[in-house]
Amino acid sequence: MKNIKYIAILLTVLLTTACINKSDNQTQNNDQNSFVSTEWIAINSQPALNIDRYLTAMEVLGFSGAIVVSDSDEVVLSKGYGYANREKRQPYTPQTVQSSGSITKQFTGAAILLLESRGVLSVNDTISKYFDQFSEEMQNITIHQLLTHSSGMPGGIGADEEAIGEPAYLDRLVAESLQSNPGSEYAYSNTGYSLLAMIIEQVTGQSYEKFLREELLLPAGMKYTGYILPDWDLDELAIGYRNGEHWGIVYERGWIDDGPNWHLRGNGGIHTTVRDMAKWFKTVQGLGVLGEDVVERWTTGYVTENGGVSNYGYGWSVYDHDRWGKVITHSGSNRIFEADFVWLPEKDLFFYIHGNSSMVSAANQSGNILAAVFDSTFVMPPLVEPDTSAKHDIAQQREGVYYLNESSLELTADDARLMAKLWGQTVFDKMFKHDDEQIKWFTELNRRTTDVMNKLKAGQDDALADLMRQGEDPIEPTSAILKRISQIGNLDSLHVIGTFVNNPDSRFSEYGPWTTFIYAEFANWNQYWNFVWNDDGTFQGEYSGPWPSFTLIPTDNDSYTGVRQDGNWETVELEIRGDCIILMESKACKE
Repeated sequence: MKNIKYIAILLTVLLTTACINKSDNQTQNNDQNSFVSTEWIAINSQPALNIDRYLTAMEVLGFSGAIVVSDSDEVVLSKGYGYANREKRQPYTPQTVQSSGSITKQFTGAAILLLESRGVLSVNDTISKYFDQFSEEMQNITIHQLLTHSSGMPGGIGADEEAIGEPAYLDRLVAESLQSNPGSEYAYSNTGYSLLAMIIEQVTGQSYEKFLREELLLPAGMKYTGYILPDWDLDELAIGYRNGEHWGIVYERGWIDDGPNWHLRGNGGIHTTVRDMAKWFKTVQGLGVLGEDVVERWTTGYVTENGGVSNYGYGWSVYDHDRWGKVITHSGSNRIFEADFVWLPEKDLFFYIHGNSSMVSAANQSGNILAAVFDSTFVMPPLVEPDTSAKHDIAQQREGVYYLNESSLELTADDARLMAKLWGQTVFDKMFKHDDEQIKWFTELNRRTTDVMNKLKAGQDDALADLMRQGEDPIEPTSAILKRISQIGNLDSLHVIGTFVNNPDSRFSEYGPWTTFIYAEFANWNQYWNFVWNDDGTFQGEYSGPWPSFTLIPTDNDSYTGVRQDGNWETVELEIRGDCIILMESKACKE
């Protein structure tokens, strides 16, 4: 297919000053403060080559960010992709600064354990030792419970951008009720980590950031990590983009005189570079100011989360994977800036990735990155050759809804790319290249699903009965959906958007051959449901997943290659001429 290269590429890298020789490696291993300052790919490292191949393709599909990868304790990849600032065409580099989001929590956990190792506090201390204004039900909450999200404290009490100081924050938190009994269950709580930052400031007599910088960050060589103390050039900060539009930076957004407000301090928003996070990894390994015994307690999972899949530690999520062994990780996000820290001790692999676009999540790349390294059957995204002269303003002019019969494609500009959101079976048939037999069958599946949606909206407790295999009980799967509808409340409508084939390696292919996508529209919330079908046309299960969409990459004048960001990476060629999309000899046009 034109403009797409499926061949494997042996990368030739412009190393300039990034050429690491044996003595450089020895220096790096002996001095954690020395590090390669430019982009680096170790061409003898298959993990590095595979990850770079994957992210190079994803860059064309809209990923912008940077990554650092360590394999067997050696940095094998340190590189930026896409633009940190689209308006200035400023590329991402390993030294680009951005918010790490909730990865901040691991710094807070490390600070608490460092103070405990010095005899200043104990994780078994109750908050009544440090605060006297909390209610009786709250005063016996322990530092351990704050660290493990088992305190029962609310998740948050205000927006990240509200410039709220410590006294006002505490007054508001004290007035809140516990969400659960302390120690009884896991419930993610940013307020708990803000309290931990207050405790750190109280016992040290320093600001949270100053203590971190002097006792943890600078000893690790991390000069470019913090809130306001690093000597950044503001041009080094990445700009965030939400739904393709300029959003700005987290830095100083609703901040107060000494740094971030208390909705953020201690639980999120620390800024860093991938270079610095490679240095931080040494601390996580027990090669920094924290002893190995302290690191073991820091990175142990204590409280069950994610339905039993993982356990939460002191700023870490920890679980065992059937192929990768133990995984120690944490992500961070404000749904624009995202980051992910992933360490596989048994595989001796670490990477830290961050990015600046809501359209292509940086944190969501981690699963595919690991598959690219360890799974020989993983299908790489296609390498599409974009038209490098394509402009954002042209993409903006082409935004809008294009109609084809009762179906449509909604285009949203993302730099020079267009994101195409599909609605309706006719468009599904064109974009997914369904044959006549499939088109007929999918019409029937849509009809049956529509009948079920009407029953669900009416609250019928066996609404799924007509979709089930003979003898299967429809009550349990129906009740799960009805419970969700009840919990969200104020259901407006249930739209059957269309059905598509689950091609090999696609998101739902392991569950069944076809998926019908449903848009559940509530007054104050929306949900996406995916009904997956068995081979015999009966209901297999309901799963969450994104709205079916394609990234349209400009390749030549009015021509685009559409790529679906799914495991199978389906592609389609189309053109946009005037107010119409030319697709498989059909026209979808603006009204």
